Amino acid sequence: MSKDYISLRQLLALLFAALLSPMIQVLPRTAVEIGGKAGWLSALFALPVVLLLCWAYQATPGRLGGGAGMAEGLELAFGRWPARVLVHLYLIWGVLLLGWNARWCAYRALSINYRNAPMPLFILGLLALTLWLGHKSLSAFCRAGEIFALALGVALAVALALAALRTEWNNVGPIWLEDLPGAAGGAVPVLGLVGYGVLGAFLAGQVKRREVDRGRLLRWGALWCALLAVFQLITIGCFGPGLIQKMETPFFILLRGVGVPGAFERVESLIMSLWLLADLAFLGLILFACRAMVRYLTRGEERPWVPVLLVAAAGALALFTLNNLFSLSWVMERLIPAGNLILGIGVPLLTGIVIAWKKRREKV
Repeated sequence: MSKDYISLRQLLALLFAALLSPMIQVLPRTAVEIGGKAGWLSALFALPVVLLLCWAYQATPGRLGGGAGMAEGLELAFGRWPARVLVHLYLIWGVLLLGWNARWCAYRALSINYRNAPMPLFILGLLALTLWLGHKSLSAFCRAGEIFALALGVALAVALALAALRTEWNNVGPIWLEDLPGAAGGAVPVLGLVGYGVLGAFLAGQVKRREVDRGRLLRWGALWCALLAVFQLITIGCFGPGLIQKMETPFFILLRGVGVPGAFERVESLIMSLWLLADLAFLGLILFACRAMVRYLTRGEERPWVPVLLVAAAGALALFTLNNLFSLSWVMERLIPAGNLILGIGVPLLTGIVIAWKKRREKV
């Protein structure tokens, strides 16, 4: 454990790859439902909160020195026993996320690429791969995450660049003043997505502190919001807000028309398959965050059976709960984002503010 350190760049690369998995299932449809053709502006309206959240993450684990993450930040802000209660709550939430997201990812993959594959077998295979990745060291997983991020980033950039050639800009503009309240409301699902970032904060205790990293998290937050805005702009521009609301995964449907005549005319199968890397990065991130929570609760003890127990509990949730698409979609698009707003946005912001206030009092 003492040698299992990563850099902030590696953690942010892993977070980028991981968040691409829920991104394509949540956006831009949920933002369009609220903001209409101005829904692509939702990420820009979310930017101030995202930057404030990045500041809070820096204030929470970043000022504690090496070996301290979100759990230690909660203890510094609220005391030992309230922190332990909160970490238990995060752990329960993490197991729910692991199980239900495994089912959601499996459903998406089967509905698009592998229609004849049995759902339980695919879920078990996905969780088995997650366990294989998650029982190793965090540094090894982050090195794989860097490769995943590079492959997914290139694929996303190519797909969006080619799709931009087919964009009908009247689908996304002009934007009038009366459209702006809806666009601001569309920031809510964006923040629900950003709330998954709290999982990375629990791994901050294994990040090496370097002076060169000052401001890196804020830049990452700004670039992430810019990427979400471009992603939604092009996707909405290709289909229009009315059609977007009827699609489950607009991005994958967009890929079916992407290509270069005479060179490659169908790239959707390759990119859809690559998105399994995003699913593995996402599920692996959840598993490692849960491991960090358990390690905090057991006062630093690393127990080899913990990943197996966590994946087994998640597997039971994935196989025996939310067995119909309606309930699964409602939970993943309504309940989970609401929970992320509380645990992934509200609690970290409050923690950062309390820590900053305490440190200011000490100086006074």
